[in-house]
Amino acid sequence: MKILTRRYLRLLTAAATIVWLPQWTGAQERSNRLIALLEAGKPAIGVWTGALAAPRIAKVLATSDADFIVADVEHDIYDFGALHRFLLEVQDFSRRFRTEPREAPVVLVKLANRGTWDPRYEIAESLKVGPAMGVWIPMVESRADLERAISAVREAETSALAGLNIPKEKRDVWPLNPKGELLVVAMIETEEGVRRAQEIVGTPGVSAIETVHIPDADAARILKMCRERGVIAAVDATPSDVKAKIDAGYKLISVGWDFGLMQKALKDTIDAMRSGIK
Repeated sequence: MKILTRRYLRLLTAAATIVWLPQWTGAQERSNRLIALLEAGKPAIGVWTGALAAPRIAKVLATSDADFIVADVEHDIYDFGALHRFLLEVQDFSRRFRTEPREAPVVLVKLANRGTWDPRYEIAESLKVGPAMGVWIPMVESRADLERAISAVREAETSALAGLNIPKEKRDVWPLNPKGELLVVAMIETEEGVRRAQEIVGTPGVSAIETVHIPDADAARILKMCRERGVIAAVDATPSDVKAKIDAGYKLISVGWDFGLMQKALKDTIDAMRSGIK
């Protein structure tokens, strides 16, 4: 118990420092460096994780060269405490253990509540518990789904519990508010979502769209909608196809899940070791 208490106090101490750093106080023109990249027309590279309760994984992610992290709580136990600690750890580990000065990766929270449910409470809590800079919403199937979520982001408190210490006028969604510092990414992954894609992509306040689990032809059609409306398109990519996907118009690029990358690297290393001792 004492060990846990000491660790929690250390995180709170780190948080007290974090919220006063320039990137949170508005000393820089843009607090959310992920938005700064996208505004400049540059692609951003990120990684997904579900290991919110694992400090060693948080350290690896925080000290990587990723532009953003998607903290997925949809496929794990619903735990705001773990999310709170993870958000603080990413900032703390990035500050303390980077070999070269660089801002921490931006963290976006993939909600446990699907767009077809009512995610407003979860959005309010997720943006309050730490320096998350937006939400990633699964299973969006209509404009009404998205409008409900966007309104929750716009009204959320982001300054409590070591959250974002940014001016109120910037505590809004981008690009609906050009000065906004928060992102809303909608996932289209069902037949109903595909059928109503035009209204979803055209919803005021949506920052980006990701398509998953749908036919390639539908994904290509939705990508075209995004490009026509100036909405950022998100996708998974590998080193072999990332250039083609960027050329196609995708800007928010994920390398996949951290455990998948670790699994592959571990397998490759063990295979190489076994080959070396034959």
